[in-house]
Amino acid sequence: MREIRFTSLVFLLGLVVAGCGERVEPPPPCEIGLVESIDVERVLDHLRVLSVDIGPRVASSPEEREAAEYIAGELERLGYEVEIQSFPRAGISARVEVLEPEGLRIYPAFGRVEGMSGADYPLFTPEGGVRGRIVDCGEGACPAEVEGQIALLTPGEASADERVLAAAEAGAAAAIVHGPTWRRFAASVEAPSIPFVTVNLDTGEAIREAGEVEVALHIIWNESSQNVIATRPLEGVEDAPIVIFTAHYDSVEQAPGASDNGSGTAGMLELARVLRDVPVGVELRFAAVGAEEVGLVGSRYYVRELPDEERSRIIANFNTDMIGTAGEDQVQLFVNTLDGDNLVAQSARAAREQLGYPEELLRAPYQRGASDHVPFHDAGIPAANFIWRDPETIALEPWYHHPYDTFDRVSSERLRTALRIVLGSAVQVICESPEEGAPSAN
Repeated sequence: MREIRFTSLVFLLGLVVAGCGERVEPPPPCEIGLVESIDVERVLDHLRVLSVDIGPRVASSPEEREAAEYIAGELERLGYEVEIQSFPRAGISARVEVLEPEGLRIYPAFGRVEGMSGADYPLFTPEGGVRGRIVDCGEGACPAEVEGQIALLTPGEASADERVLAAAEAGAAAAIVHGPTWRRFAASVEAPSIPFVTVNLDTGEAIREAGEVEVALHIIWNESSQNVIATRPLEGVEDAPIVIFTAHYDSVEQAPGASDNGSGTAGMLELARVLRDVPVGVELRFAAVGAEEVGLVGSRYYVRELPDEERSRIIANFNTDMIGTAGEDQVQLFVNTLDGDNLVAQSARAAREQLGYPEELLRAPYQRGASDHVPFHDAGIPAANFIWRDPETIALEPWYHHPYDTFDRVSSERLRTALRIVLGSAVQVICESPEEGAPSAN
């Protein structure tokens, strides 16, 4: 184990005596023992807000913005310099606001119209949405009471297109079409009729079981997404090397996004808490990036907009994605890189060994992109994605990108293990200057 550069600084004065006479604890030493500071209950508190209180955080949606504001507030509270970086990302999102009864949650996807997308989409709702009582039409004809209300439709033998058209002809103001299974369900129509959204079978059944349900259905056009960037400069050093931690906080439609990627985002917030006062040899940055699920848009924008001088100072990117899965077979933590055995992968192996985890727990490196480490790699920065997978099939959890990606399907033990390894990896880099023995990037 290499000598840690700043450990001795912590013990020079012991307890610092403040001007008012109050005894102030010195910051913790920058060493592998920092992993003991990780508080998984705090991580779960953040995750509960993101995946339960807010729910699906579709790129560019109001819910994604709400999550960004929450993340920014938490990072500001920790004392970081925080910027919300807006970037253009137009898209459509749907929301079903349940007015009655309290406690029912409906996570929809907007209904597609074949051949139409973007600003030409014809089924946007007016300001305030379409309000009404949900009337169950099942697989048959809608009853007369559906007029001016919102139809709940089961496709059955008829297509979703036929069912929505029939509901419109019966006078429904909007429709909710549910699928045949628990999985994410999407449907499209050929001819514009009434605004409609889709949900999975479980949600359809929950609506029926709730009895009288009144909602406001919203389908809106959004113009932008945002990244949340928190910085802790290295005091007195303007051109310090930079280490950046990233996690995307958006999710796909209909999915609360607890594992993907509330877990990575909540974990990143905990890393920021642990590292806020630790004496380090680098500038620290934490970036919660938006619109990952639609093509790594937020991280690509962030890296592209960096000044050349600033980009050249980034020496490592640690990206956390789906680090809390409770999937039965997802028992190996992959460290995905695009340039082989880079600085981050080497640091991860060193951390695993120092922390006493078995060799089979970690696969570092593994050649794979598909997450927000890619734009950093493309810019020549050693970067890696930490994610749990099945070591045999490389598969992700079975509810990946589906409505079952919920808070109760996150493992606190997997969260703890992943965060210990990520933080243990990071201290190999942040506790020393690159020229004083940090692992070679190769």
